[in-house]
Amino acid sequence: MKLPALILGFLLTTISCFGQNDHLEPVKYLDRISGVLKEYYGKVFPLLHTGFSEKPYARYTSRPSFSAEYAFSVEEIGGKFYVLSNRLSENYWYVVFQNKQKSVQIKSAKTEINQDLYRDMGVLFQLLAEQAKEKEREIRKGPNGEILVGLGTDGTTYTFSSTDKDGAINSGETWSPHPSSQPLLSRLVKVCDDLSLLGTNDAISQSEILKSVAALITDLRK
Repeated sequence: MKLPALILGFLLTTISCFGQNDHLEPVKYLDRISGVLKEYYGKVFPLLHTGFSEKPYARYTSRPSFSAEYAFSVEEIGGKFYVLSNRLSENYWYVVFQNKQKSVQIKSAKTEINQDLYRDMGVLFQLLAEQAKEKEREIRKGPNGEILVGLGTDGTTYTFSSTDKDGAINSGETWSPHPSSQPLLSRLVKVCDDLSLLGTNDAISQSEILKSVAALITDLRK
């Protein structure tokens, strides 16, 4: 299969029929994909989550269509609280189909956060899981048998994962939320992107992130 066709298939699958609902949709399609897409998903998540806890407390994964993927995990380690972040050196989708996996590097960071931010991130991600709603998806197959879900263009898929009281991992996704029609999800992505840059960008502060998280929790509960 030629690379342009693979890129189109990836874009079609990436958007996953996300509508304009201002809530996450549960991740339940991964067991229905096959072929090259299955290979990509099977490799990119373990790579992005290198060094993260297997049972996420609050884990965020961003997969742009064309630029490098990145992720963070909020964790307690030795009685202290941290955000662990990983960012790939290049977009993994292109790397897989150019057979250059060994060229990919992971840039990792570990930034200590206060207990209030750790607590509120846990509350936020549990709330997101509780409010996730499944939407009927149109599953179609492409000419080479690849799963095509919906139709779209350039964008980013954001995945939010947490572990419930029974030990089950719950994940929800959204695709490039629009500020006017999806204000809560747009704010959520902004908060998580800011947290992923904490410690590397002097313009971002824990106190401002904490305020944003608290306000988002309040609005999600309305």
